[in-house]
Amino acid sequence: MTKKILVPIDGSECSMKALKRAEELGRFYEAELTLVTVIDSGRFISVDFKQDMINSSIEAGQEVLQKATEALVDYPFGVKSTYRLGDIANEIITISEENNFDLIVMGSRGLGALTRVLLGGVSLKVVCHASCSVHVVK
Repeated sequence: MTKKILVPIDGSECSMKALKRAEELGRFYEAELTLVTVIDSGRFISVDFKQDMINSSIEAGQEVLQKATEALVDYPFGVKSTYRLGDIANEIITISEENNFDLIVMGSRGLGALTRVLLGGVSLKVVCHASCSVHVVK
């Protein structure tokens, strides 16, 4: 039975479509939704002002989470939100396992240029390595 749904979001069009699909599925299953934004701290390794870049990314991530949470203001089964730092796919997989999620609903592509080139590298890695079901929204 699906009672906990994880929704990785980054503000991209695909992730917002995934949010809508997660809401539909959540209403059907009467499931709690948890929204997560992952800040890819690895991309700042060689930057002299790394902490400033991370802080800026955290602020942007919190904004994305706030807007997404506001879009679900009438959702009756509970909405949580959080952010993580690290490798995006690994963090999604880790949070899903740590919290025993039944389903991950995510977009097929995110905001990053590299992600566009890889045509969904993060979603592919999550599909291949997550211990729960993954619903990918195009």
